[in-house]
Amino acid sequence: MTIPPELSSARAETLRAVSERIGHEFRDLTLLDRALTHASLGNEGRLSYERLEFLGDAVLGFVVADHLYSRTPEIPEGELTDQRAQRVSREPLSRIAKKLDLKSALAVGRGLRSQELDSPRIQADLVEAILGAVYVDGGIRAARKFVRKHVLSKGALEIIAKKKTRDAKSRLLHLAQCHGLGQPRYVLVESTGPDHDRTFTVSVTIGGDEYGTGTAKSKQAAEMEAAEVAVEALRRNIEDGEAEDAGS
Repeated sequence: MTIPPELSSARAETLRAVSERIGHEFRDLTLLDRALTHASLGNEGRLSYERLEFLGDAVLGFVVADHLYSRTPEIPEGELTDQRAQRVSREPLSRIAKKLDLKSALAVGRGLRSQELDSPRIQADLVEAILGAVYVDGGIRAARKFVRKHVLSKGALEIIAKKKTRDAKSRLLHLAQCHGLGQPRYVLVESTGPDHDRTFTVSVTIGGDEYGTGTAKSKQAAEMEAAEVAVEALRRNIEDGEAEDAGS
């Protein structure tokens, strides 16, 4: 990686460290420099990350959508849209930026306060700008590699699954998918009682294995109860498997 003449040796060294952390060696290091330059330096004639952020946002949406479409063929369009939105939203992207310590390499003007740099908006913008730079520098293959490594990693998806508090069925779905287990399936085991006072029992299976059952006065509530049981059972199985792997 040669140092472009417009970059100081110190700046180039900082950018090299970022390049190593994100897992992409830039042919054009000035792209990474631009992705890590805030608009507050615009009065000094420096190009900011805003255009690369615009491009990176589009590339991120496409790569995540393509991944979900290819890996989860049984999921309907509405759920695909929801899952994509979760993966490309501000909070998980800002976590990625902090993990990669992008703030330490961000060139900013003197008027920008530290608390502004810590905002989830700026942190998420940096990830999108970096992705835009990776795409321009290395094409779609390099962009896919970046997204798989950082946005679609097991750790990132587990954070989403834990943060997702909408309902137990959603938590179970995300937990199962981030471990490559497929989609949970709910089966009505039995329905008892008179028509005006029915009781439903539902089981939930993942990959052919039953993880929980639930009983309630509606099928929806029974599914939710089964999902609550299954979330805990699946987490125990995952933890036990990781413990076995660590001990082998």
